[in-house]
Amino acid sequence: MVGLRLQLARGKTAGKTEDVATRTIEESWLSFRAGACQLGCAVSGECSTFDEYSDKIHQAGAVSFMTAPGTRPWNFAQYPLNRTVLHFGSVAGGAIIHGTTRSNLYLWFLESANCPDRIAFDGRITKSPGIVMIPPASHFTFACTGPARWISLLVELTNGGFNKYLAPIETIKIMMAPQVAELVRLVDAATAARKVINLGGLERLQATETSLLGLLDTILSNSVADRRYFDEGSEESISQFLECLRRDSQSPVLTLARAAGVSERTLHRLCWKYFQMGPKRYSKIRQLNLVRRAIRQSHSTAGSITAILSEHGVTEFGRFAIEYKALFNESPTETLQRYIVARSNRSHSSYPEANK
Repeated sequence: MVGLRLQLARGKTAGKTEDVATRTIEESWLSFRAGACQLGCAVSGECSTFDEYSDKIHQAGAVSFMTAPGTRPWNFAQYPLNRTVLHFGSVAGGAIIHGTTRSNLYLWFLESANCPDRIAFDGRITKSPGIVMIPPASHFTFACTGPARWISLLVELTNGGFNKYLAPIETIKIMMAPQVAELVRLVDAATAARKVINLGGLERLQATETSLLGLLDTILSNSVADRRYFDEGSEESISQFLECLRRDSQSPVLTLARAAGVSERTLHRLCWKYFQMGPKRYSKIRQLNLVRRAIRQSHSTAGSITAILSEHGVTEFGRFAIEYKALFNESPTETLQRYIVARSNRSHSSYPEANK
């Protein structure tokens, strides 16, 4: 989700962010306007591995955790129009994405292929046809338990411009159930916009965006009676749970439950609802993914792995290595060696004279 600033809590914790994602939507949008990212050009191309997918999500300002391996390709690409950014993604296995929308941007999310009961958006299982609308300054959690494809639209709302194409909407999260034909037309329009960009049809961008937002306006207008709302109380508890875990990744479940203001049993229920797993498993998944990112960013030798593990609260190195390999299909040492070699190869290719 391009231009999102990762925040693992809202309300009281809105100013605290994970150190793995610090780009703000203002920075992203200014880069578009300044030409660092040309309007009507694909920002991200194809990718095949989770690491590439995670990096692209990270560049867009959110954070992703792998929860289960997959055999299909991962992919994430984003396409800026005028006041809209399109995102196309595919998840190969299990994944969780955390992010927070900024103060002047709305996010719409929909499945581009029917993936029965595989995607939970803020604790609600998405069903086709269905669209989730996330208002500005709102934390969201996307959890997927298997292969899935999705599209999202990030729309800048101002006093003028394309605001006229959007029906009045609430400032709270909603899930809409449009007619199948309406959703198909929206997916087709988004796909057509991507094609226009890929073919370099810049002169058609405004008309394409107008058509896209017009379809979205129709869906918003026609779905008033079919809207479902999210449980703000549950979201606040999850936010406090995530913030407590951010402060101390080794917090026991009882401590996490107290921080969330709920019983242990209720915390288990909420974690299964939001993450499709219990609190202990989520904590482990988070630890495994943060360790992997730290290893990939390390420029040290294999001896640094022990320090990285210790920094992330790992005490049983052997057991952790087994869990790490089960998720990522390689050991921590193999991850480090592979990325050291990759960096070395990139360095040599950048300076061909050194090989002469």
